[in-house]
Amino acid sequence: MFGQLKLENFTEADLPQKGETAWAGAEMSSLTGKSYKKLLYLGGQPVNGTLHWFIAEQSDVYPPFARRVIKMAILEKDGAFTFEEKSISYITQ
Repeated sequence: MFGQLKLENFTEADLPQKGETAWAGAEMSSLTGKSYKKLLYLGGQPVNGTLHWFIAEQSDVYPPFARRVIKMAILEKDGAFTFEEKSISYITQ
């Protein structure tokens, strides 16, 4: 392939407790249209709550079944977790 990267077959990462709690709290498996695999927990950023930053693999559930590596955040505020997609790197396969 010229001008594109081929993604590896990533294995889901074991995250620190804060990352696991945020991922589970955001109920990532219940989102429709795309599936997410956690690859790396980058850390937390206090901002009117806490943004938990991740690197994840995003896969389409419906054709054309593209895979992407994305940087994303989960906002933790008042005990609730909200998924917030921030930026997508279109490294697709």
